[in-house]
Amino acid sequence: MKKIIFGKCYAFSGDPELQPLLAESLSLYADAGAQEPAVNIRIGRAASAHAPASINPKVHKSYAHGMLTSFPRVDVYWERSGGERLEVEAVIKPRHGLRRTVHRLLSMEYSREAETFEQILHEFVLVPSVYFFKDVVPIHAASVTIAGNACLLAGTGGVGKSSAMLALRRNADVGFVSDDIVVLSDTARVNGNMAWPKIYGYNCIGNTMKSEILAGRGWIDRAHFNIRNRLNSASVRRKMSPDRLYRRVESASAPLSCLYYVVCEDVPEIRVSALDPASAVEMTIAVISAEYSIFHDHLYWEEYNALATARPAMLTMAEVTANWRRVLAKSLATVGCYKVSVPFKVDHAVYQDRVTDIIVAGMAEAQP
Repeated sequence: MKKIIFGKCYAFSGDPELQPLLAESLSLYADAGAQEPAVNIRIGRAASAHAPASINPKVHKSYAHGMLTSFPRVDVYWERSGGERLEVEAVIKPRHGLRRTVHRLLSMEYSREAETFEQILHEFVLVPSVYFFKDVVPIHAASVTIAGNACLLAGTGGVGKSSAMLALRRNADVGFVSDDIVVLSDTARVNGNMAWPKIYGYNCIGNTMKSEILAGRGWIDRAHFNIRNRLNSASVRRKMSPDRLYRRVESASAPLSCLYYVVCEDVPEIRVSALDPASAVEMTIAVISAEYSIFHDHLYWEEYNALATARPAMLTMAEVTANWRRVLAKSLATVGCYKVSVPFKVDHAVYQDRVTDIIVAGMAEAQP
């Protein structure tokens, strides 16, 4: 299976039992046809034999030509082949029986197998693969297209990015691009991320979203959502495939028109102001560095192992950050950058209406 993801050709293989989950997770990406892959990804339950050169700490292994990053649900081995092709092996760690049941009940998601697999694939394999390329940068932002141009709504976690984007579903001209992480190229084009949106309890206030996300789920699943939602609407969420939420999904690239940073601060009402592109660059790096710190730790450990054993590191955080700064400075210099200041306390419906109005109006003004 070959797909166009983040503007590049990815080839996938792996255990036959995981193929249906892989196909479902990647169904919204375009087929790559006869293109040569830039990334080969194998997904399975057992790892191939690799002899590490050093292991510091226990969750990070360094090799002569690669590294292994270990996470709670998956181990990912990264290697550069003879050319520039990136070779990736992801080993899923199964969770069975009582342990899996307890984890689902305590989790905010009560996730199905396909939802768990899709999240592992996107968060620990596909998004980190972007770090190894010099022409793209990940941004912690929700994104949609309006009339063919992309808009990013960025900010820290919980600031309301997804809420605003879900409200934009009412606009017939809107196409889904990403819910949480989007990939921007050095030509100011936004590449779609088809990871399934996370919908929190508070996203369901005053609309039909709750019935949509609970449709077809079992009684335990529904009870789990309703109980947690009653206790704290921010403590429960569900996932849905983007094509169930939006009339149109955009997995291919689109030109970036506007970037909005949502910032909670001491203001009396929601307001929008211009944002200096240089500040937007540094804010973007700061947010993604915090949001993806679990992977960034491995890059620091890779550098440590390289220094300790007098060998080249596969990739360092300093290299990544320098590349991000270059790509962002080049791309954001050509688009409108704005800050949306939001009071510490604001009605959810008021927030959705006001921010979506700002985005729609801003995108209309940006049209040539």
